[in-house]
Amino acid sequence: MVLQYRQLGRTGARISEIVLGAATFGELIDESAVRNLVDCAVDNGVNAIDTGDIYAQGRSEQLVGRAVARHRDRVLVSTKVGFRVGDAVTQHTPAGTAPPTAFDRWRQGVSPNDDGLSRLHIRAALEASLRRLGLDHIDLYQVHRWDPRTPIEETLTALSELVRAGKVRYIGCSEFAGWQLVKALWTGDRLGIENFATMQVAFNLIARGPEQEQIPACVDGGVGVLAYQPLAGGMLTGRYSYDRGPEQGSRMAARPMYRERYWNPEVFDLVDRLRAVAEASGRTLPELAIGWLLANPSVNAVLVGAETPAEFEQNLTVTRRPLEADELAAIAGALKLDGKDRTH
Repeated sequence: MVLQYRQLGRTGARISEIVLGAATFGELIDESAVRNLVDCAVDNGVNAIDTGDIYAQGRSEQLVGRAVARHRDRVLVSTKVGFRVGDAVTQHTPAGTAPPTAFDRWRQGVSPNDDGLSRLHIRAALEASLRRLGLDHIDLYQVHRWDPRTPIEETLTALSELVRAGKVRYIGCSEFAGWQLVKALWTGDRLGIENFATMQVAFNLIARGPEQEQIPACVDGGVGVLAYQPLAGGMLTGRYSYDRGPEQGSRMAARPMYRERYWNPEVFDLVDRLRAVAEASGRTLPELAIGWLLANPSVNAVLVGAETPAEFEQNLTVTRRPLEADELAAIAGALKLDGKDRTH
């Protein structure tokens, strides 16, 4: 079996079941490696690349734009808006909320309108993303988080204006709570304007919280689920040891939020059980993790990052031999033995 293409939510567009994730481009991966990865992804049938305006403080978009230029007629480019470009990861506050040091930042030249989902910020951020990407339009423009400061009516209207202007093809969101997504969909329908086609959720064999509300809300509203962190920041590669800690230069070391979420003895025990399932099936742990997501009918696509073409191709292996029913049953058994309800 080869790579499959699925409908992008309720739209007529089709997206490869694997999307190349660019969150580490310009941070952990340099331009030469990015170009090789993009070429590898396209050669293997991947037709979508996902980045964000804040990744590597804007450098990810720049590298994606240059690498995708010769593939533009076949590749969908998605990016995100909501946080302030230029901030470090530790400086990101929930979209639309002022950090405690807002006045200090003002004295440093940072405007309180440099983040959030107001019409003001969305329009400015879109133009900046287009410049960095070197594109005349973005295929999927996603709001990075819910903005409690801005009415959803303003956000959706601003995004709809961009679609009508031809600068955006489809719009999506990321990590909305179930009620937030439902409110957005209801608002868009009430106003008769553009609405979210997709939602990104952090979803994997360890973090199954989206099964509780987010994914059911997406299914009910016809919103495509884009699963990111499929390997739990590298935890589901089996590369880490709890006693030694994450090695320098790894994604786990570079992302404190990954360690907070995944680095504990219970998770390592679960990874050991899943590794045993993988070995019994003649699979790798990443095959098991990605294959489990692809077998979920609610998932449109899985966002997969990599550092080298060889690593990326290894992550595609399961698309050519999807998990069998007995393998999925063995995974379910390992999850039940976990002793923790990770759907919350």
